[in-house]
Amino acid sequence: MTETTMRAAPQTEAVEHARRLATRTMRTWALMEREELVTAIVAELVANAVRHAGTALELRLIRDDSRVRVEVRDRAAQMPRLTVPGPLDESHRGLFIVDRFATAWGAEPVAGGKVVWAEVAI
Repeated sequence: MTETTMRAAPQTEAVEHARRLATRTMRTWALMEREELVTAIVAELVANAVRHAGTALELRLIRDDSRVRVEVRDRAAQMPRLTVPGPLDESHRGLFIVDRFATAWGAEPVAGGKVVWAEVAI
């Protein structure tokens, strides 16, 4: 198992830093065929943490033989909700995108907050 971690303040710049980390990590792991999926999931989960939790966050990318797991931990207790956006909705698309791109995803309460995770099969 291989892992990469990033900690960030709840600022919009965190999304771009996380996206760049995901891109570099996927290339280092020679998983370019999954780079776009993982990078999109990372961007959506980090953006959701910044927007909705508004707390410090931690991004973890974990690779094993069969998958890449993206985890975003924040300090907010409120669990995410998947909503299906209407064709003209300009927001509420984050988890919808994650749901479409990930093999599996979910959220778990942890001491001091929650972890929202998504997996992409490799």
